[in-house]
Amino acid sequence: MKSITPDDGGCLDYISSFLAKKGFKNEILTFGEVKNLWSIHKADGPLLIFLGHVDVVPSGPEEKWSHDPFSGFDDGEYIYGRGTGDMKGGIGCFMSALDRLNLEDLNYSLAFLITSDEEGPSKDGTVKVVDELIKRGEKVDYCLIGEPSTIRKVGDNIRVGRRGSVNVELEITGKQGHAAYPEKVDNPIHRISSFLEKITKKVWDEGNDHFPPTSLQVTNINGGVGAHNVTPDNLLIKFNLRYSPQLSFEKIKSEILEFLDSDGINYKVDFDSNAEPYYSKLGIFTEVVKRSIKEQCEFDTTLSCSGGTSDGRFMNKTGAEIVELGPKFESIHKIDEKVEKIELERLTNIYHQILINLNDATKR
Repeated sequence: MKSITPDDGGCLDYISSFLAKKGFKNEILTFGEVKNLWSIHKADGPLLIFLGHVDVVPSGPEEKWSHDPFSGFDDGEYIYGRGTGDMKGGIGCFMSALDRLNLEDLNYSLAFLITSDEEGPSKDGTVKVVDELIKRGEKVDYCLIGEPSTIRKVGDNIRVGRRGSVNVELEITGKQGHAAYPEKVDNPIHRISSFLEKITKKVWDEGNDHFPPTSLQVTNINGGVGAHNVTPDNLLIKFNLRYSPQLSFEKIKSEILEFLDSDGINYKVDFDSNAEPYYSKLGIFTEVVKRSIKEQCEFDTTLSCSGGTSDGRFMNKTGAEIVELGPKFESIHKIDEKVEKIELERLTNIYHQILINLNDATKR
């Protein structure tokens, strides 16, 4: 289904229909242009939410794909298509795992929160639904997120936190002129060289047992009029930092401003803190997931806080214990995104084991 943010492409209707047959109570929560599915099967005991998104990033040039990027082409070994890994594959596996259960045997409540605004602005999706659930007094105990987490074999890596993200847009102003008369110009490209060296070589932190070191990547530089003999009057730069809880947005902002001021640069700068880092508490649910992977795959998983941002940062506001477990992330957002069918079968088995083991762990 073609479901580029914020279009759900009919996915939410399909999931809603499936869940209604299982006795779930469905509700579509719409904010702006974004549709979100909140679906719950109530029981005594704690609440587990499966959190996911059906929206995807654009396919890029479709002619570069081996198969139609929205066909879900199955060659017997792989399923190809945008979103197979991120993250329709994870949603499909959890639905399949659910199909093996008699929900009346569960001693905990089970809910789905599925949005069509995760790959885009993330302003009217999970964040708004979480606020609504908090307003309603809905207590969330555990959250399983089907985001791609696997490195080599499904279950080898689960995420229990994520780094924060800061986007910076910087404009350096100068004076345009003829390249043959350097005394008459102020070239912003030359002005910025020292600053770029400082921010790209700086060790922002060393990371810790759970988080990798903070990283900074320059993502765009644009300046000049396109001629060899004309210096630009301004230069536009974009860069992104992914940071651990050892840093803060305010600390990052103050250090960048200090670098700019120390070099005497004329600038305008905009900082966008689009994600705070979080680290989930480790408890019953994390142990259930670890044990389920061990039982199904016969190896111990690794706990990680790597990767980009996820909607777990919004769910963290509820105080829930959060674990992310999904397919491989190797091909996500790329041309020919694909997922191995055998890996989807393994993931389904793990999800099913988690649902069974959580039932045992929450018996009274």
